[in-house]
Amino acid sequence: MSCSSSSNEETRTIDSETHIGLQNAFVKVTFKKKTGQIDSICNKSTQDNYIKNEKGGNIFRLFANTTSMPYLRAGAQDNAYGGILIDPHSCSINSYSVKEGKDLKTLEIVYIHENTQLQVTLKVELHNASGTFDTHLAVKNVGSKPVSVYTAFPYFTGICLGSDKNTNLTVNMWDRGYPGVKAWERPIGGIYGKDVSMQWQTVYEPVKKQGFAFIVQDKDFSNKVMSTFPEGGMASFYFDKKRIDAGKAQIWPSAKILAYNGNWRTAAKAYHAWFSGNIETRKVPNWYKEEVTTRSSTWFPDKKAVAKNMETGQENVFTSFEQLHGLFSKPIFGNDINDCMEIAMWNEGVNRWPETYGPWMSSGFIDFRSDLGGLEAFKKGVETCHKYGRRVAMYVAAYGARKTSPMFEGDWEKFAIKNRNGKPVLDYRQGDEIYGAFNCPGYKPWQDNLIRVCTMLAKAGVDEIRLDEFGFPFRPCYNEVHAHESPFNANKWMRDCLKRIREATDKINPDFFISTEFYMDYFHESTNGALIMDCSGSEIDAMKVAMPNYLPLSYHASAPEAAITGAIMSKTENQRRNWAWSKVGTEKPDDYNEDFVIDLRWHELHPTFANAVTYGDVTEWDPVAENDSKWMGHLWKSEAYWVLTGGHVDATPLKEDKVLVRLPELPENVKVAYEFNVETLEMNEVSIQHNDKGTYVALKSAVSAVLFPLPNCPALPIINQHIEQGQEVKITVSLFAPWQKDKQKTSLNNIECIAPGFHVEGDLDGDTRIFTIPLTEMTPEGKFYYTVTGDCLKVKRWFEINR
Repeated sequence: MSCSSSSNEETRTIDSETHIGLQNAFVKVTFKKKTGQIDSICNKSTQDNYIKNEKGGNIFRLFANTTSMPYLRAGAQDNAYGGILIDPHSCSINSYSVKEGKDLKTLEIVYIHENTQLQVTLKVELHNASGTFDTHLAVKNVGSKPVSVYTAFPYFTGICLGSDKNTNLTVNMWDRGYPGVKAWERPIGGIYGKDVSMQWQTVYEPVKKQGFAFIVQDKDFSNKVMSTFPEGGMASFYFDKKRIDAGKAQIWPSAKILAYNGNWRTAAKAYHAWFSGNIETRKVPNWYKEEVTTRSSTWFPDKKAVAKNMETGQENVFTSFEQLHGLFSKPIFGNDINDCMEIAMWNEGVNRWPETYGPWMSSGFIDFRSDLGGLEAFKKGVETCHKYGRRVAMYVAAYGARKTSPMFEGDWEKFAIKNRNGKPVLDYRQGDEIYGAFNCPGYKPWQDNLIRVCTMLAKAGVDEIRLDEFGFPFRPCYNEVHAHESPFNANKWMRDCLKRIREATDKINPDFFISTEFYMDYFHESTNGALIMDCSGSEIDAMKVAMPNYLPLSYHASAPEAAITGAIMSKTENQRRNWAWSKVGTEKPDDYNEDFVIDLRWHELHPTFANAVTYGDVTEWDPVAENDSKWMGHLWKSEAYWVLTGGHVDATPLKEDKVLVRLPELPENVKVAYEFNVETLEMNEVSIQHNDKGTYVALKSAVSAVLFPLPNCPALPIINQHIEQGQEVKITVSLFAPWQKDKQKTSLNNIECIAPGFHVEGDLDGDTRIFTIPLTEMTPEGKFYYTVTGDCLKVKRWFEINR
């Protein structure tokens, strides 16, 4: 059927001799009366019917009375598995009807499969002014014998956007989600919780700027395989077998179908709308938003190093937890500018078993290290960190423990994840010697141990724990001791485990920050963020758009990467030293210059622009550099300003004097723009050029942050800092706000300077505000920061005190 356009936004019924369906001004959906197959999903705007298969595109597929387990992998489900394969073509339409509701119509089609006497009811709901429609599936046994069923819903075939399938792209939903994969070359996806981290999938076509997506509206996060596959296939296959007794019915989670204009980010935002409307996710604690730009990691020194330090009798060597703050400025490794530091090797296990220091970080976390002063010394160390505005994160191995740990009481296999042969899986070994194993998060005693460790840390004043190893939670367990209802309920166990940990820590500190190693959408119900290991390249990762408050925490990422992608940064250096997971992320570019090494100052710009870059929204399409293929960037939105972050990911100088960047969009009331050199913090006004090809800015920095202030944007503090070692830090502040000249002088009275751990004195001197931080002989060495806040944009700067 044709995709004829209509200006009528009301949903109308299609009921011809051959077809039944619904349409409005945005989308048309039709089914063949003869076969029951869906044969058109038309995007009215692009005049494109996404189902290119003349036989139809299915929409569901059932597998009745199977005798074998389905293949749990991405791809088409064409095997009957010893039973009967049922799709619309093998059924007959028993009846159909259209019901009218408020601002929508609902098409109900009732299919009957004669052989199994299964009655399949499909409902399609289309609202008046929407290009999306909701689909619902129910299966009733109208026969006299029980029938067992696996279900794939939705199950589409023959999908193609435009006329060339090679231009169709999809998102690899592994971990963070990686856009830009060829949609139909090979199966993409797999088991939810192992190969797939979110319950949505999309195919998009960048040339015509259109897309097709489905969102599985499954609030129980049940077992499924989600994938795209050759010949235009997209499916969600549920692999928990359902027994339907005579006269009974079974329903499956509904699916929202989108035919949209835009790119994959449109579908990601739709998933965000569904997820946030149905699952209560964790908000970013205010302290994290206000204080954390840089987050790095380090280790406490081992027992031998501590003993050697004590022998020296020197003051500047690490011998006690009380010196915890010193690790921020002088870490064993990592950055020396940190707002939050994740620290490992804190547990007594590394003293009892010295071989566990380093490669094996957990033995059940039995207590704080005695050689560093134990719990009381640790508390004092945390208090000092808080005094100077630093936050403390601690490492917790969430799966693994050494089999000799006392918590096992000699029976470590009782806790382990086991395969169907009763053997522990995912063990840690050296040669043939197994010295540890992954413990099952569905086993309550292991959950109890994790809760004990996390609450112990929370009570000690720690601000964050990172549950290392947690991620890819689908790990079937056949351990009989655990008495699992099904060996495949790993997502359920993990969700329960994280909930119990969160409930326990909330009783101690509701603003406790919990992170994990990898991403999973339902983790965000209990956790706040996860690590970024790999490089996402010129694209933004899908999780950043679909779950914008689920924070990306840089691990291997360089400073330019963090600036460009909006992640919490881990280093000031321009170099990425580890290209982990390049098989799914981005491999090191051929022109990446590893010999060019500099430090950037994004850690001092990020606090000013964080409301847009980290906590705001990204535009649907990215800025494009028309004269520099190496340049990459994103455009971010907040209520008061927009910010472009972009440049060379290795921070090497531009090939030409300037790079011409075309913006995908910009508010009409933005009249001025200011480029900040992320290496030097130098600011320059840049002109916004409008022509028939678009909106442009010409930039000259290797890595830039460009401020586009809206008329309501607060003034920008201009900082001039001078340090007299041993005497004072003098900070002169003027306000810059040509976009709202009436506030340029009056707001100067309403700003303040805060330097955690220090006394700050302030004076007004004409058009400047002067703040002074007195220094004394008692002032410790190290790197510290202050913030200028109030009736202005927030500015954060660092200073160093040396003896």
